[in-house]
Amino acid sequence: MGEVVVVQGTAVQGTVLGGDSSPHSAPTYDTNFSKGEKQETKCRDPIFAFLLYANVIAIAVVVVIYQKEALAVVGSNSSSGEDFSGYVYAGLICGAFAMIFSGLMLVVMMWIPSFLIKTALIFVVVLSGLWAAYGFIIGAYVMGIFGAIFFLLGVCYARAVWPRIPFATANLVTGCTAIRGNCGVIFTSFLFEALAFGWTILWCLACFGTFSSTYSCSTVNGNEVCTSVNYGYLFLLLLSFFFTHQVIQNTVHVIVAGTVGSWWFSPEDSGCCSAGILGSTIRALTTSFGSICFGSLIVAII
Repeated sequence: MGEVVVVQGTAVQGTVLGGDSSPHSAPTYDTNFSKGEKQETKCRDPIFAFLLYANVIAIAVVVVIYQKEALAVVGSNSSSGEDFSGYVYAGLICGAFAMIFSGLMLVVMMWIPSFLIKTALIFVVVLSGLWAAYGFIIGAYVMGIFGAIFFLLGVCYARAVWPRIPFATANLVTGCTAIRGNCGVIFTSFLFEALAFGWTILWCLACFGTFSSTYSCSTVNGNEVCTSVNYGYLFLLLLSFFFTHQVIQNTVHVIVAGTVGSWWFSPEDSGCCSAGILGSTIRALTTSFGSICFGSLIVAII
């Protein structure tokens, strides 16, 4: 008779080998089960890999072609007369704060994983309630009404999902346990975050250089005449920015998921630089992110 056996939190099908029918006896189970075959490491999305290659190379080429215009936008020496230095500084500040706060949230998540979901849910409801109260107090009734609507929606949502919190909490605690056992994946995530920050700076230079070279103003008969902005170029640049960051984000997700999966079936192999981390990282780089690494190498050579 088949029995359900729990292995590392997973219910698997086992076979009773021994033990009697007494409720106090501990039966022996046959837990031999197949984990599946190891999949071949190869690129499974050649079309999107090609698009990623083309995207990174194109941005690098644009930066090289318009490097003078790109560097000029940090002052008022661009042909359009615009000064984008504020955007550059804002990008640097946002990137630095993103890395700092992501590190702080990681510490919080590791510290109170069993209370984090409830805390976040209650915080959203309380914040929307305070927003509504503040709006009515200062006489901004539209603000107060919208705050009250979000407060009621938050209460309804919290009431609906509250019974599911224990299951979600158990998953979060399990994930945090896996990360603690394979702490090297944290450093890998921050490495990719730094790479995403570098990509943002490179993209900004390409965007500012393109804008400065295609948009300019001059005075004709006492009137200022400006050329039309090429919105097609700007759309392609925005698509490039979003696409590359999605690849970076999803690559980190794949690495973490692969590490947790390896820990799930082989917890004895855990460690700072465990085989699960290295194998998951190699698979992710081979299948997708190798394109960005190649593109970064091209940028460095240029």
